[in-house]
Amino acid sequence: MFANRRFLNGILMMLMILAGSCATEAADPGYELAKMCRANLSKLREATDKCLKSGITQFSPWGRMEDIYMMILTNKFLPERPKPPTLDCEYYMVFKDPDNFDWYCNLHGLVGGDSSVTFRYHEFQFTAYTSSKYMNISKYKTHADNLLRWVSYEPTLAENFKYHYARNPMTTMLMAGLALLFIWFIWRNIFD
Repeated sequence: MFANRRFLNGILMMLMILAGSCATEAADPGYELAKMCRANLSKLREATDKCLKSGITQFSPWGRMEDIYMMILTNKFLPERPKPPTLDCEYYMVFKDPDNFDWYCNLHGLVGGDSSVTFRYHEFQFTAYTSSKYMNISKYKTHADNLLRWVSYEPTLAENFKYHYARNPMTTMLMAGLALLFIWFIWRNIFD
């Protein structure tokens, strides 16, 4: 019995040393989703810029992409409607004048801005950008304030595992293995 414990302790020590030395980084899938969303926002901005240069300058201060796409941007300026990368991505146009406009995502914010917030979205991590120059538009301010609700989001255990696995798969698997060994060790000592 005493030799069995030494063997188990030796395995645990080797796994801990291995976990500390095997820090392999993986591509962050949250970065890829944010990149796709910001590419959509850039396409919408370019299409709107073409529309403004053609002489159409009457936009509301705040508009949903579906409404603006159907009324103004169809075919001529934007042949294909952008597909949001997540279910919570919704696109809106914020417009002050032809020189001050931008497209806003409900989850990722603007392409760039003077303020940012980083938060967890399920198993991903995002940084959303907002701009203070549009805060006097009430609907934009409401949506910018709603970004803060994601800061208090608590991911589930499975989402946390997926998040850490995507960032560092080897260490995550080793830590999960160590946790299972610890649970097995406790179970065996209590119920045997």
